Amino acid sequence: MKFHAAAAALALAIVPGACMTVPNTHPLAGTQWQLTAIDTSGSTTTLTPAVQQRHTIAFVDGGEMQLQLDCNRGRSNWTAGRPKNGAGSISIAPVASTRMACPQPSFGTELAGLAEAQRFALTLDGRQLVIEAPQLRYTFTAAE
Repeated sequence: MKFHAAAAALALAIVPGACMTVPNTHPLAGTQWQLTAIDTSGSTTTLTPAVQQRHTIAFVDGGEMQLQLDCNRGRSNWTAGRPKNGAGSISIAPVASTRMACPQPSFGTELAGLAEAQRFALTLDGRQLVIEAPQLRYTFTAAE
């Protein structure tokens, strides 16, 4: 009898935990973005729509990042604080990627530099993402 009572008590202790809600994921999780512009030392390079499609990042739930670096592919990990007023901090691990020579214009090498990123800003409508590193500013639009 003691065994059954202990098992019943354990089952009752587990059931309330099953009803607990999982915290919301980060707003970047599950999103994909196309690189539209790179700012370096006051100079802005705007990518054409065809080049934008070859330079993308995807924030996967669980902290994985997948990158299309022009003709190369890359992977990394990311963590970010909860944004306040659309801005927050971000940490991106070094990007591991293939290293094929891509036809010009190519910004894959620059995009792989995201590991130096420290801050991000997400517009209120969720259509633009800006990631800033010490010497670079990356501007993205939501991929469709």
